[in-house]
Amino acid sequence: MLNFLKVKDFAIIDEMEVDFEDGFNVITGETGAGKSIIINALSTLLSQRVSPEVLKTSAKQAEITAHFLEGEREYILKRVILASGRSRAYLNGEPITLSKMEEIASTLIHIYGQNEYRDLLEKERYIKMVDNILKIDVHREALREKVMKLRELDSNLKIMLKEAGTKDKEMAFLEFQIDEIEKACLKGHEEEQLKERLKLLKEGERIKSILKEVEEYLYENDTSTYSSISSCLSLLKPYRQIQVLNDITERLESLSYEVDDIYREIKERSKTVYDDPDELKKVEDRLSKIFSLKEKYGKTIEDIDRYYKNAKERLRYLLELSENIKEKEKKIAELNRDLNELAEFLSNKRKEGVFEIEKMVMEELKMLAMENTVFHIEIKDKGFIDEDGKDDVEFLISPNPGEALKPLRKIASGGELSRIMLAIKRVMGDKEDKTLIFDEIDTGIGGMVAEMVGLRLKMLSKNHQVICITHLPQIAVYGDCHFLVEKQQMKDYTMTGIKRLEENERIKEIARMLGGLEITDKTIQKAEEMLLNVKKSNH
Repeated sequence: MLNFLKVKDFAIIDEMEVDFEDGFNVITGETGAGKSIIINALSTLLSQRVSPEVLKTSAKQAEITAHFLEGEREYILKRVILASGRSRAYLNGEPITLSKMEEIASTLIHIYGQNEYRDLLEKERYIKMVDNILKIDVHREALREKVMKLRELDSNLKIMLKEAGTKDKEMAFLEFQIDEIEKACLKGHEEEQLKERLKLLKEGERIKSILKEVEEYLYENDTSTYSSISSCLSLLKPYRQIQVLNDITERLESLSYEVDDIYREIKERSKTVYDDPDELKKVEDRLSKIFSLKEKYGKTIEDIDRYYKNAKERLRYLLELSENIKEKEKKIAELNRDLNELAEFLSNKRKEGVFEIEKMVMEELKMLAMENTVFHIEIKDKGFIDEDGKDDVEFLISPNPGEALKPLRKIASGGELSRIMLAIKRVMGDKEDKTLIFDEIDTGIGGMVAEMVGLRLKMLSKNHQVICITHLPQIAVYGDCHFLVEKQQMKDYTMTGIKRLEENERIKEIARMLGGLEITDKTIQKAEEMLLNVKKSNH
């Protein structure tokens, strides 16, 4: 249930807080006082897109906070709408996406406003309403899952059949590619090593000459680096007992060993540097082959290897394709059988159950002064099976004796729609655990009809929290809790407030609704009488 609502800087509301009760809550007030603004504020919890125009003049942001209690679970939903047009949403103080807020709020409240009787105006919703009343929703959901699975299998089969038509050509091409890569016997760092070897082979004589010159500078001539270090060591050797000179001596000795080691390595490496035209051609050919493969299969050897593995996997898939098509066709046939059986089961359940639904709805309509209305649920085979099954469901009504049955969504007036929706909600009972908010349910009705609507809303509130905005006293008197919305004219602006009415205040408000601007002793007496009659009927 909606336990608490706080609205700040929204439309002409400066700041407003209201504590709702379980049962039947009615909201009244003069035309233009801002009653529907409360509904609009709650609607922001159900809508991802909200215009910044809802902000109070000069406000930087608007805030709507709603506190719901569902058993032991608590939901505090908060929506902040900025002047820039952006919005933020929170659940129990933690940020959530606007779509998540919409999803959560839609499980907690349902608003039936002036243009919100869409359940009866959208034919697609009828089948869900019927299944809800008959408690076969779980079977429709199972059917929906099978339909989605069948569509997936059908889509896959179409792709496979298309592939089967060209598989021989593709397999031949894949086999050629796989064979070409396998014959190449590529190795991980081979390309880098070949490029280095190529440089050595192309500049062999020049490099060999340079290395020989380096050998002489390092070690072989009289003024070599090694000879110079040796001379330095000879000069320092007598003074090694002096710590500072000993440290220098040790470093020079280490340098001497390093120069000797470098010299020997150069001698060894020089043996591998030579001019070999045959090896040069082999290296160039190998690099050319690698380059050719890279142009076809990837920028690196790793890419080529990845392409090779994918090609082998694709070839394996094509080799097994015919068998897989047979298996897929078998699964589709089995799923089609299951689907037809489940669709037939659902259709039979609907056809068996609609008579009782029609009967109950018409009983409710009698209580709402529509005793001559015939309500009929028409079920036809639509010729195919989708997420809802094989049935096409239409709600038909005949408002007056002798009139032919016609689609409810096309001929019902606003007043009829509101009462039919109320009747269906009564039939649904507590199958839908939400706070139900009615705005404009009194459109096009009055007198005894209004009184019957008030009574049915009262009965509906035994299983749901009901919040109803009304301008009819015949409905307002049935409320368990009565709130008054008032507009106050301040010096520079207008603001809207709401308060819960005590018994004497409630009598005055009912009298105002009965008599307009002038409240007389007669209207006061009538208001007291109406409230007393409701209390008596409750007992």
